[in-house]
Amino acid sequence: MALGDVEEFPTPVLAAPILRRMKVPAPLRSLTLRPSETYRSVLQLLPRERQPVGPSSAAAPSAIPHQLTTESLLQRLGSLRTHRQPGSKTPSRHQPLALLWAISRISADMPRLTPWALFRTEVSPLLAEFGLPGSQVTPEYPFWHLRGSGLWEVHGMERDAGSAPGTGALDTHQPVAGLAHTSAELLRDPLTRLQAVIKLCNTYFDGVDQRELLNRVGLAGYATADGLVDGDNDADGQQGAAATERATGPAARRTRTSSQLVRDAAIATRVKELHGQACQVCETRLQYRRRPYSEAAHIRGLGSPHDGPDEQPNLLCLCPNHHVLFDGLEIYVDVDGIVRQTHGGDSLGHLRRHPDHWIDEEYLQYHRTLCELNRLTMS
Repeated sequence: MALGDVEEFPTPVLAAPILRRMKVPAPLRSLTLRPSETYRSVLQLLPRERQPVGPSSAAAPSAIPHQLTTESLLQRLGSLRTHRQPGSKTPSRHQPLALLWAISRISADMPRLTPWALFRTEVSPLLAEFGLPGSQVTPEYPFWHLRGSGLWEVHGMERDAGSAPGTGALDTHQPVAGLAHTSAELLRDPLTRLQAVIKLCNTYFDGVDQRELLNRVGLAGYATADGLVDGDNDADGQQGAAATERATGPAARRTRTSSQLVRDAAIATRVKELHGQACQVCETRLQYRRRPYSEAAHIRGLGSPHDGPDEQPNLLCLCPNHHVLFDGLEIYVDVDGIVRQTHGGDSLGHLRRHPDHWIDEEYLQYHRTLCELNRLTMS
């Protein structure tokens, strides 16, 4: 065996199923050579790049993503081959819930492939809470059947394992599954990821508290334009009514450590000076302690899952009132530069521009799309 014969797989591979097939004792304690015939017998257990567990035979040939684009990704998300109860036109929510959960992992820079045990533990409560009334909690179905979407892959089980392997078979083999590499790469783009979340919410979760849904799947940051920063989900802050009904006296204190986003104050100061400390929406110039006061608002927030950049084209100069409304997704800037209310679309006038302050339209588009999600989740 030459060094060039050693191959590193691009995705994680569970060793136990392969060793069992090759009749090699586990755990492996030494380098063991096997003939090529034995290697061919385990091809079906290798990653997609070698031998994928592809879409089920019932899936249409078009389900295989040759040249997946953002447009085709969104189209596939909106046309999942979901189960329907007899006499019902409402699609099952199992696959959409699993996809939202998987998207949250991409947003958090977690591995796209997940062992069955972890998938079952984390997705089952979502199916119980947000699944259709009367539906059973069957995480094995989305784990396996999402292959038919062309956006998902499973590794570590026989390709001909039938319709959907039972939990017993999955517990035995412990395969891994998740978004296919191409799907995951597209969803790493914040705008594509946001559009995907909107597509899933708009298509499959009518009548659901979508804000709570996004919070539960790990996408709570979409509730505001600034997103989540470290400390927003601090469990120590959830102390209940007993903590708020204290006796009179000095407020209690507690010690904690956290990391914070580092902002460039010079960039914010530059933007505010260019606009003479006047709000770009209402022209208000505030005086605070005998000094002019305005606020620099990030268009695509720095917090998760937006992960926007701290740069001048991503900033606006706003008064505190319009900063709150902008971050709260209550106003947005349309394609013609008009500031509008998210709910109702009433115009507040044109966003004032400055020739030395270029604003990137991509960031405004992201914020508009985020406001669209806000309309859905608040309706």
